[in-house]
Amino acid sequence: MRVQTSGITTRQAGNPVVIFETGATHSLDAWGTILRSIAADAPIVAYDRAGLGQSARDGITPTPRHVATRLRGLLARLGAGPPYVLVGHSWGGMLAYHYAGYYPAEVAGLVLIEPAPILTLSASEQIAPFDSVGAGRAGFDAYWSGFASLFAGAAPAIRAEFDVYRSLVTTELHERDLRPLPAVPLIVIVAGKYLPIWSLEVPYDPEAYFGVDLRQRVREFERWVLASPRGTLVVSSHNTHAIPREDPDLVLWAVRRVLAAHTK
Repeated sequence: MRVQTSGITTRQAGNPVVIFETGATHSLDAWGTILRSIAADAPIVAYDRAGLGQSARDGITPTPRHVATRLRGLLARLGAGPPYVLVGHSWGGMLAYHYAGYYPAEVAGLVLIEPAPILTLSASEQIAPFDSVGAGRAGFDAYWSGFASLFAGAAPAIRAEFDVYRSLVTTELHERDLRPLPAVPLIVIVAGKYLPIWSLEVPYDPEAYFGVDLRQRVREFERWVLASPRGTLVVSSHNTHAIPREDPDLVLWAVRRVLAAHTK
């Protein structure tokens, strides 16, 4: 596995390690200068999941449980024990959510940047925004079939991740193996700017769908944040889903805010 670390061997006892979990398809390089900047404040670990970037594929279905187990084993081999501040973007945000649910005693804080798809929403709630734009279940199916077509020629590990989260959004909520988040500082960042995907053909107005879906996501993330003792919800109207690339300073602010909360 490809790993980038800093500050592990010089870490003071009890200081959190910041763990970075990228979105689907991406390597750790997607974090850009964020890694170097946070490394000046705290120990960090960033890595490529199996089959992504420069990490070898392990041939095992990359369920959230499997990804969390592999990450935990990696951290043990690195000598990077808890506590952890988990930073996840997009699918990496949901993977961080799962890790915190599996191992709540190890997690000191969470920064979730545009976590998606939102697995705390039921299957019917996932379809509701499509109902609002007149597309219904047919629109929901077209959306996911369209993404399947986009990923058809991708690397096997990328297709495997897509298959996992597509499967999860269509299963019943109780079958998704979600656990409650620990009572730790939490920041959720939401992008409020529409990002057109020109190659995605769907039978509805995608920008109208985005607006309805955005409001549903904000309501759901508000529920997450209000359950945290130190929760913060940020809606950034000038950023699209690609927040780590477009606005690294916003990510740095969030990570440093959670780190500061740990010391209080």
